[in-house]
Amino acid sequence: MNNKLLYSLLLLVTTFFWGVTFPLIKVSLEYISPLPFLAFRFSVAAAILIPIVIRKKSDLIKKGNIIYGFWAGFYLMIGYVLQTIGLDYTSAAASGLITGLYVVMLPLLSVVYLKISVGRVVVFSSILAFSGLIIMSVGSFSGRLAWVGDLLTFLCALAYAFQLAYLSKHSYKIDTYVFSFYQLLIVGIFSFALIPFMPDEMIRFNSIVIFSIVFTAIFASTLAIFIMTRALSYVEPAFAGIIFVGEPIFAAISSVLFIGEKLSLYTITGGAIMVIAIFIVTGSKYITERHNQITPHS
Repeated sequence: MNNKLLYSLLLLVTTFFWGVTFPLIKVSLEYISPLPFLAFRFSVAAAILIPIVIRKKSDLIKKGNIIYGFWAGFYLMIGYVLQTIGLDYTSAAASGLITGLYVVMLPLLSVVYLKISVGRVVVFSSILAFSGLIIMSVGSFSGRLAWVGDLLTFLCALAYAFQLAYLSKHSYKIDTYVFSFYQLLIVGIFSFALIPFMPDEMIRFNSIVIFSIVFTAIFASTLAIFIMTRALSYVEPAFAGIIFVGEPIFAAISSVLFIGEKLSLYTITGGAIMVIAIFIVTGSKYITERHNQITPHS
């Protein structure tokens, strides 16, 4: 098995882990509030990376690296807090589908932040994606406060897109493991710091909560970062983007299979439209990259 195929499969497994975390966290939030969950999850994830980054002491204590890691972690924290609180109100399937919109938002955000132009395919895909979101939200308005969760998750996707744009702009300046460590650590620290400001925070440790914290810390955080770091040396980013389209699909399927969520017609229709939009964006990037590779340069 060649490296590209191997790491493509590992990326698919990582995407599956990300998808499964949505129903897993949804169930855990019955026993533990969002901020304590994030605090423990990311503290564990950061601790796992300590044996690696401790060998990179010069990079770890460099002032510039700390600043880059802080801001990347801060944006990541905003995304995770909004997503996890949103899961308290909306379904795990809807959360996974809406979160996937960061793939469509990223090119649009790059126009302003990275000064990168976008083509008509991206504009069309964005309109298509937001149309799907509107359709899904119509169903949410008929169910208590689900629309609040959808809105928070939409803002979460925006935060993820901005965080990825920030990484794209600065990641080459800092060691990947050190950068990852600071991001995980900052999310953990901020989550702990915010707990006293939130009323009625609930922490009830049981087997479900402990399993969720450990599973998400290892497989959806630390291991995912390691695989992505290695995989992107062998797999084209655009092709990796196509694989990541599976995240909202795995989230929806696992939510139905594992916790018995019922998908409304609005969720299925709107979600399908959003997944198609995400696939169009990533697919067009992959086709463009492949075309540029085989086209001789004059």
